[in-house]
Amino acid sequence: MLTASSSPLAALEPSARTLDEGWTRVLCEAYNWTAVLDDRTAGKKAQAPRRLESLLELDPDYEIDRAITNPRLQAAYDGLRTARFGRVKLSLDPAGGVLTVDGKPRRPEPGIHWLAPGAHAAAYSRPGYQGQDVKFDVALKDTAALDLKLARTSSVITVFTSPAGAELIVDGKSLGFSRGQVPADRSYLADRAGVKPDQLSEGMRIADLAPGKHVLEVRLPCHRTRRLEIAESLTTPFADADLEPVKLEPSRGTLTVQSAVPGGQLLLSGLDMGKVPVRDLQVCAQAYDLQVKYAAGSFTRRIEVLDGKSLTLVARPKPRLTYAGFEGSDDFAGRDRLLGMLAALGGRLHEVAFFTAAKDESLSDCLARLRASRETELLLWARPAPGRPIQQVELILSTLTGQEERLAVMPLEQDPLGSLAARMERQPALSEPWAGLTLLDLPEGAHVLQADAAALKAGIRPGRLLTEAGGGPVANVADFRKALAEAKDGTLAVSQGDAPVKLTVSQMAAELPVNAPDLCYPLVLSDLRLRYLGAKGDEASLLRLNQALALMHFREYDKALEVLRDARMVGVQGVSQGTLDYYTGVCLL
Repeated sequence: MLTASSSPLAALEPSARTLDEGWTRVLCEAYNWTAVLDDRTAGKKAQAPRRLESLLELDPDYEIDRAITNPRLQAAYDGLRTARFGRVKLSLDPAGGVLTVDGKPRRPEPGIHWLAPGAHAAAYSRPGYQGQDVKFDVALKDTAALDLKLARTSSVITVFTSPAGAELIVDGKSLGFSRGQVPADRSYLADRAGVKPDQLSEGMRIADLAPGKHVLEVRLPCHRTRRLEIAESLTTPFADADLEPVKLEPSRGTLTVQSAVPGGQLLLSGLDMGKVPVRDLQVCAQAYDLQVKYAAGSFTRRIEVLDGKSLTLVARPKPRLTYAGFEGSDDFAGRDRLLGMLAALGGRLHEVAFFTAAKDESLSDCLARLRASRETELLLWARPAPGRPIQQVELILSTLTGQEERLAVMPLEQDPLGSLAARMERQPALSEPWAGLTLLDLPEGAHVLQADAAALKAGIRPGRLLTEAGGGPVANVADFRKALAEAKDGTLAVSQGDAPVKLTVSQMAAELPVNAPDLCYPLVLSDLRLRYLGAKGDEASLLRLNQALALMHFREYDKALEVLRDARMVGVQGVSQGTLDYYTGVCLL
């Protein structure tokens, strides 16, 4: 028995001043029991009064258990309390509010309270009422009356949610989150909601509701949002009311991420979801920042999974672009605006995974780190152009292997990054539609120079004009290409002035233009290198050819020759081994 009471005393006494109300009561009970036991033990009898003094210092309102405490100790306790504290008769209207005395929480219980003599300040509040602050004096051997009556200012609605943790929003304003567990005396509310008591939150009070109707929105991740109307009858006249418990139903969807390059790490808003590919992954219905991290490159996308729906994405490694910062600290008109636009450039780009330097990382440190770790494919930084005052800023976009382009922009122009963003979003066509015809523009129209076997079999006659394609007239080769690009179902109807014939439309490999003004070649080169990973056969050789053409844009013919050296193509349509041999010869010139 002694051990049971002494154990909490030894554990709690060192932190007595910082205990919450529940543990304070446990410590008071331990003092009470220990005083009783000490009084019964000859060698410890003198310690009993000291236990009672410690109890009073901790909580003078505590009433000892008079069923276990003998009359002598009861008298000693009452005498000590009367000698050190004055009485306060407290009345509260309404009950159930929050009471503080001298800035410290106090149990909001009407009746007698004990306080040290002198001046004190009390504050009492409750949702839906005007709070009250009063000052009062306490004297020994006297009883002070403290009447705290609050004036009603609004109705109060109490909301219980299942599960806890839901956000409550009234008329578009967030009021916080439900928490805890419904008290035992209100457990019947759990039955109404069809859940267990431990699945229903404690009541959350909503005060300051103006007379009239209101809209309550209850949100919780992975659950369907509930929108409820608070009727005018609940706000006028002022009163307290409990809403029916709000039960939130789970809200989930499925996500499938396909990838021809296996092994990428799938992250949903930073949460690791395993390796791709994944199929029918059960996830909460909400918006996510999706990222697939590959050994080289990354795939990012802002997605939204809808309740009960499936979302399928095809991911592939895309170049990572890191904005490393601005060189120097020179001030100039539009500096802050331009730096903000550079840091937010990723919001305009879909063909790269965009990152920025680490917090407080200098430009030089960022460049050194990324070049050493190879955690990016592209680097972007900016510096002021020479001259004073500074009117232009130079943007440098570079691969890790040094292929770069530089762009001068004016910080105060309407969209200084517009040209760069547009070119980075422009993807080169690595294939083009093919219907088996080679045409030549002549003054009289589009002349058929050559037709493959399938076109000849369909009825095309070389040496004659092509007059119609896709149901429209053909005046030149451009008209035919437009109709070819718009062809549906893999066929194109054409005519040479007589009955239309149907040609099969397929895709033919295309060469990358070496100096197209609308392409961003550092990005194109980085993307081609990533596309090459896992590619085989003619596809791999075509990607090597286009890598070489991108390197030729930078006049790096020696590197282009290295890329072409081992490339071999079997196909003969569009791009063939002869094409590879031709560009190999160009690099050797």
